[in-house]
Amino acid sequence: MPRDASSPEAYRAGLGDGEREVLEEIRKVILAEAPDVPEGIRHGMLDYPGLASLAAQKGYVALYVAPPVLARRLTDFAHVSSGKSCLRFTGLAQLDRVSLRRLLRAVRSYRLATGE
Repeated sequence: MPRDASSPEAYRAGLGDGEREVLEEIRKVILAEAPDVPEGIRHGMLDYPGLASLAAQKGYVALYVAPPVLARRLTDFAHVSSGKSCLRFTGLAQLDRVSLRRLLRAVRSYRLATGE
């Protein structure tokens, strides 16, 4: 069944307990690091323009960021499954908030420097 992505609130309300717990913890870090970035919906997932996107998938929560930045910071997330532009968190035990904050700061710096 498709998730209701009409608003961030509706998206989050449609999550199961396990995925909600992980997504909410990542979301807290994003909002703390970038309180000025609005939360919205884009491509059916939570979107933080110019910073990241966050999506609950079956079995994991994916955090999407700029590929060049993720490639440079990937060693900080050696215990997390990753793709070219995403990290896939399957549980709270994988969530290193300090490394996540550093990643988000690096993404912001990259976006400011490149204008992307």
